[in-house]
Amino acid sequence: MRIKSSKLFEEVVVTVLIAIMTILASSAAFAFPVRRAFVGCRYPSISKATRARCAVNCKPRHRFYHSSTTLLVKNDANDAANNTDNEEERKAYLAVGSNMGDTYQNIANALSSLQSNGSIKLLQTSFLRTTAPMYVTDQPNFLNGAVQVETSLPPFELLSAIKQVENDLGRDLSGNSQRYGPRPVDFDILLYDGYDVTTSEGTAAETIGENDLQPNALVMHQPSEKLIIPHPRMQEREFVLAPMMDLEMGGDGNEITHPVLNKSMKELLMMLIKNNAKNSNNDDGEEEYPPAHRVLPLPRGRMLVFNETIIQGILNVTPDSFSDGGKFSKSVEDALAQALQMEKDGAGIIDIGGESTRPGAEAVGIDEELRRVLPIIERIREESDIPISIDTRNARVAQAAIEAGADIVNDVSGGTHDPEMLASVASMGVPMILMHMRGNPKTMQALTNYTKNDGVLSGVLMELMARSKAAEAAGIPRWLQVLDPGIGFAKDVDGNLSLIKGAGVIRANCGNMPFLFGPSRKGFIGKVTGETDPAERDFGTIAACLISIENKEEIRDACNILRVHNVKAVKQAVLTYEAIQKAKME
Repeated sequence: MRIKSSKLFEEVVVTVLIAIMTILASSAAFAFPVRRAFVGCRYPSISKATRARCAVNCKPRHRFYHSSTTLLVKNDANDAANNTDNEEERKAYLAVGSNMGDTYQNIANALSSLQSNGSIKLLQTSFLRTTAPMYVTDQPNFLNGAVQVETSLPPFELLSAIKQVENDLGRDLSGNSQRYGPRPVDFDILLYDGYDVTTSEGTAAETIGENDLQPNALVMHQPSEKLIIPHPRMQEREFVLAPMMDLEMGGDGNEITHPVLNKSMKELLMMLIKNNAKNSNNDDGEEEYPPAHRVLPLPRGRMLVFNETIIQGILNVTPDSFSDGGKFSKSVEDALAQALQMEKDGAGIIDIGGESTRPGAEAVGIDEELRRVLPIIERIREESDIPISIDTRNARVAQAAIEAGADIVNDVSGGTHDPEMLASVASMGVPMILMHMRGNPKTMQALTNYTKNDGVLSGVLMELMARSKAAEAAGIPRWLQVLDPGIGFAKDVDGNLSLIKGAGVIRANCGNMPFLFGPSRKGFIGKVTGETDPAERDFGTIAACLISIENKEEIRDACNILRVHNVKAVKQAVLTYEAIQKAKME
C-alpha cells in the first residue's frame, strides 16, 4: 500500500508545545514515575505572584498555569485522568468514521452501543461526509462525522468504552492490523471539558476564577496509554475539522476553541483549506487533497451526495393535484413511466404524494392515502433503485412507505400533524424533510400575517429551527435532517418572494442545514407573471429555483434540493448556472 505523509502542520505546533511541557515537567519531577498527564486549566499550589504573571502572559481563552518548579505532574496518569471530585457530567467531542460494509449503519450502531449503559449521552451530531483516505490511500473512502457527547466517564474510562464498542463491532484492536487501514468503525476523542483532578493521594488540583472549567479545555499527553487530548492530528484533517465546524455552527453559537492552538474550528479549517489549495496537485497531476462531500444516508447502504444541487421530481398520485389534475392517479404504469422519465431527465429523488396539500384541500383518510402510494412505490422498486421520498403527514403512511421501498419521509407539517411522526421516523433511522407550515392546508392561507418584529424570514427561521430541535430530541440526528421553508404554505406573495430572496440568510442562520426549496408552479409565480395555468409556470419556476440556490453568503458546503415538476428544464438550468458560478474569470 502507498503511504502519504501530510504536508500540513505535521503535528509541529502541538508536538513542540507538548515537548516544552515535558522538559519542564521532567526537570522538576525527576523523582516521580515517568507516567504523567498534563491537564489544561489546572495547576498545583503556586504563589499569587506566579499566578498573576502567568495570567498576564497567557491568552485569555484557555490559560495554562505552571510554577518555576512543576507543570501539574501527577504520580499516576490514570489517577489524574480518572478521579474527580464528583460524578459531574462533562462534555466531549468525538470523531467517528467507517469505511467497511454499510458505513452509516456501522456508525449508527456504534453510537447506539456507546450510549447503552447510560454513562454517555449523545447531544448533537455534525453532518456526514464521504472523504478520501489519508496516509494509506488504496482503500475505500470513509464516511466521517463528529459528535458532542455528555458523559460522567473520565477520559481513560471514556477511551475504554470507545475501544469496547470498536471491538464489539469488529475492529481489530490486537495491534496486528495496519495502522490507518480499513475499519468498520473508528472513534477518536478530540476535545474534553476541563475539570478538577484528584491524585491517588486525594490532593485536588487548585482552581481559580471562572475560566478554570472552560469547555474543551483539557490538555492531556499520555502516549503510553495512547491518549492525547486534544487529538494531535485533528488540525491536519479536513474530515475532522469540517464536522467540528458543523457543531460549532449548530450549537449554542459559541466557538469551539482548540485549547493549545487557541483557534476556533472554523479558523483551523480555513487555514487547512488555504494550505491544501497551495498544494492541490502532486507530481502526477492528480489532486492530492480531494474535497470532502456531504452526504445524506439512505437505507441499504446508499447515499445522496451533495456534490451538486439535487433535483427532486414530483409525482402526485392524487386525483386533485393543483398542477397535473390527477394525471398519474389512475394508472400505476403511467405513474411508473413518469417516474422513470424524471430519473432519465436528471432527478435524484422521486417524491410520491397521495394527499393534496394545495391551499384549501381537504384531508384524506390514511387508508385511502396508503391505497394510492404503496402500489407505485413497489412498482418503481421493481424497475429502479432511485431514492424515493414519501410526501405524507401521517406516521402510518410513512412507515408503510419505507417498508415498501421508500427512503425519505417528507412531511409538510414538520412533524406537527401526527404526534407519532417524529418517533416513528427516528425508529426507522431514515432521513426526514421538515417543512415550515402554519395550520393545515385548509387553514394555512389565513395564517400569513408575520409581524414587524416577527417578519417572514425571522418567523420561518425560528419556527423551522424549533422543528429541527424537536426532531433531534426525538432521535432524528441532524445528519438525517433536511429543512424546507415551505414556499406557498402559510405565506402570501410578498412572503414567498422574501423567502426566496433570503434563502441564503435562512441557511446561514440554520447552521448550514441541507435545504429543500419547492417553488415549482406555485400560485405566487402566477400572480407575478399573470399566468393562470400552473403547467405554464415553468419559466418562472426556473428563476425562483436559481435564486434559491444562489450563495451570496459564500457558505461552504451549502446543500440544496429543488422539488419540481419539470425535471429536465430545471436540471439543465441548474447545471448551466452552477457551471457559470464555478468558471474562472481569466
